[in-house]
Amino acid sequence: MYQEYPPCQLLAPYIDKYWEFKGETEYDMHYKILPDGCTDFIFSIGEPSQPLNGEMLMQPYRFYFVGPMRVYSELVTRSTRLHMMGVRFSPCGLAAFARMPLGEFTDTRVNASELNVLFDDHFAEMLCEKESLQERIHIIDRHLIARLPGLQPVDPQIIRATDLIVRANGMLPIQQLTDKLYIGQRHFERKFKHITGYTPKEFSRITKFRYATRVLRQMKGEDMQQLAIDCGYYDPSHFIKEFRKLSGSNPSAFMALPILEDDPLTYIE
Repeated sequence: MYQEYPPCQLLAPYIDKYWEFKGETEYDMHYKILPDGCTDFIFSIGEPSQPLNGEMLMQPYRFYFVGPMRVYSELVTRSTRLHMMGVRFSPCGLAAFARMPLGEFTDTRVNASELNVLFDDHFAEMLCEKESLQERIHIIDRHLIARLPGLQPVDPQIIRATDLIVRANGMLPIQQLTDKLYIGQRHFERKFKHITGYTPKEFSRITKFRYATRVLRQMKGEDMQQLAIDCGYYDPSHFIKEFRKLSGSNPSAFMALPILEDDPLTYIE
């Protein structure tokens, strides 16, 4: 039902992946989407669906923007068939294409028609009318590649900072990070928030959580205390509390759920 596709080489520095969510489902099925440090434009191609709290009805032939999320969100189906396609920008990728203060869109989902950024309603309708995913990806590739000559340079310190945080699995103290970058912490935090939508601490927290989900999937009765320490938490209690806050489930419950993809960002409850 869920599949991911890499971007072309020219767009790889900016786009994390394309993804498609398609297939038969049950009415009122709940899907949890875990925070990943990225931002998404989502094109609704098939039947409507909406978040559990009802704040955004996703209608066919429309597109939506999901800002940087700090905790999980839930999608509940209102049909027996679902079809969506997404463009997932890397943490600093969208900043190259658009002057969006992403810090203003943290934990936000909006109808992207209101933003007037990158895509418009005509583009969304044209995309939805294509017969295959390959055609849709080709159209998006062509659309974004045409904008590469006019890209805005993204602060290289912020790009390096996100890379260092990811490489350290979110366990690099902020003071050490700013020391590596030779930058004052307060100024760095403002720039980081503007470009990525997160504070450095929030981005590190999500990165550490993502690492923990990957470790959990490989667990087969290992010691939870050692797991917590290996993933950068104080103790199992701290690990469980953080995991529940970010995913909506205990680690043991998460391991028992069917995972829909290799990188566990989405699962069924």
